[in-house]
Amino acid sequence: MNNSFHPEFLARYSPLFSEKEFTTFLEYCDKPLRKALRVNTLRISLENFTKRAENNWWKLQKIPYVDTGFFIDRDDKSIPLGKSIEYFSWLFYIQETSSMIPPMVLKPQKWDIVLDVSAAPWSKTTQMSIMMNNAWLVIGNDIVPTRIKALKTNINYQWIIWAATSKLDWRDFWRYFTETFDKILLDAPCSWEWTMRKDEVKWSLSIIKELSSLQKRLINSALQALKIGGTLVYSTCTMTPEEDEIILDHVKKQFWENIIIEKWQLPELQSTEWITEWLWESLDPECQNGQKIWPHINDTEWFFIAKIKKVWPTNTDTQKEYFQRKNEEKIVKGKELKILLSQIKKRFWIEPFYFSDYLIIKKWDIYQIRTKQSNAFSSFPNIQNIWIPFWEDNNNTFNLDFYSSQTFWQYATKNRIVFQDKKQAESFIKWEDIILSNNEIWESTQWQIIVYYDNLALWSSLLQKWWKLKNQVPREHIKN
Repeated sequence: MNNSFHPEFLARYSPLFSEKEFTTFLEYCDKPLRKALRVNTLRISLENFTKRAENNWWKLQKIPYVDTGFFIDRDDKSIPLGKSIEYFSWLFYIQETSSMIPPMVLKPQKWDIVLDVSAAPWSKTTQMSIMMNNAWLVIGNDIVPTRIKALKTNINYQWIIWAATSKLDWRDFWRYFTETFDKILLDAPCSWEWTMRKDEVKWSLSIIKELSSLQKRLINSALQALKIGGTLVYSTCTMTPEEDEIILDHVKKQFWENIIIEKWQLPELQSTEWITEWLWESLDPECQNGQKIWPHINDTEWFFIAKIKKVWPTNTDTQKEYFQRKNEEKIVKGKELKILLSQIKKRFWIEPFYFSDYLIIKKWDIYQIRTKQSNAFSSFPNIQNIWIPFWEDNNNTFNLDFYSSQTFWQYATKNRIVFQDKKQAESFIKWEDIILSNNEIWESTQWQIIVYYDNLALWSSLLQKWWKLKNQVPREHIKN
């Protein structure tokens, strides 16, 4: 890559290392990253995933400090990892190693209400939902509509139904959700120095100054949205003190008796304290509890992670009033629910009791499914997509939505097609036409079916004239 490091970058940080260590550090900044992935344990166990990897001749190395993470190498790279059948079925998610660490420090658990303040690019929201085993609620927030759409798509693909998205200004989030969340992850927008291991970075002090001001407002807002006794993890992918230790020093001065910056540690991960003062100004001693993760020590990206516990109210303003959104939906129950579930059972032999933990909502002619817990947030401003598309009523013709087929596929025992040929499955996920033989459709009595290969549900599809199989996979899911 041969990065051309900004002279001021070198002048700023070289005095903080020995000459030898700084040289090694810069060498690692020039090395390509090791490819890593995170297994979706909602879909497959770690044991079964490693067996599939062996069958594909993938070389996996367990990441010791991430429960479901692996480094991966492959001799045969003719098929990109993102075009494998396993990726298409969302058995794993390609994610950089250091990015997996903040959720491991936060440790969201079953029954927590969790906020991912700046959720794009979505990986940590889904990671936390999987860590919680799809229990209770994770809200992924971003202010850019296109990112929200991508986040929701990602949530649906990964079989995550206990998650929601919101589109609120990060800095004002606390005004609507004062002391609401048990756990908050604030992976703050930062100067992205870690991307030196991927791309050349445009580094400047003016960008750092601007981002530092934003980060202070974000962490103030997030701490006020956190419940008393709750935990907030603040992380950045930069080594800049103005975006790391200085932010901690700021919140200690702002909320000095209300918060504790706790020490944290993960097995076999070498993280280090760094500075106690910056630009001749001493920092609060607790700032040392924030840890740096270095590329030349762990062969990862660099990251800064701090764990903050709220022990006393931090509110400095009153909660903002808001108008509830107009309710254009209704909860399906009684006779209507019984008819709907009977249609599902008739079509796929999925028993009604599998849906007992969920609410089915009807909005116009579209049925949606959501958790009972997430429904409590449905009237809040800018809360979006707290449901998975479920069922469509088109002139009394019911079609199971492809996202729901991914979520409830394991319970279906009827109207399934099982590919025996890997090439046939690979053609299917490339959106190529598949012509079926009679013996392949003997289980199917309806036009909408679920397609399987090697015990994996690939997607729901439609049978057309002459037994042509029409793939219902959304185009954006086909990786170029």
